[in-house]
Amino acid sequence: MMRFSLILLLTALLGACASTPQPPQKIARTPQPAGKWNPSTLKEETKQTAMNASRDYFVCIQKELAAYRYQGGDSRYETQALLRRCEKRLQPIRTAFAAEGVDPRITRRYLKRKRTQAARFVLRHLMALEAQAWAARQTQTGE
Repeated sequence: MMRFSLILLLTALLGACASTPQPPQKIARTPQPAGKWNPSTLKEETKQTAMNASRDYFVCIQKELAAYRYQGGDSRYETQALLRRCEKRLQPIRTAFAAEGVDPRITRRYLKRKRTQAARFVLRHLMALEAQAWAARQTQTGE
């Protein structure tokens, strides 16, 4: 009886060892060639909302710059103040992207890009105003 049990155990062990375990199946992904353009999956109305809000944001900034009078001070802080006044104009983009199910990280990156573009534009404009004011002071003092 013991011999029969031992043979049965060895047969079971050898049978288990003979079958090789299969590695887990990987999900097949179609490789995307580098630099290949992929069309957006956003709805047309979402894209239009984003474009309109972006245009509205930059129009607001241009209006703020047109009304701005340089009185000295650090251009970085002045830029921050000008941008803050138009910040609420970007809210429709966040709302539209959230309704579409866009990853919040992508939304933040998109809005950051818009803010950075605007900040560069405003800062360049304010630095030009500073340079004009400095040049005017230099010609008045005769240096």
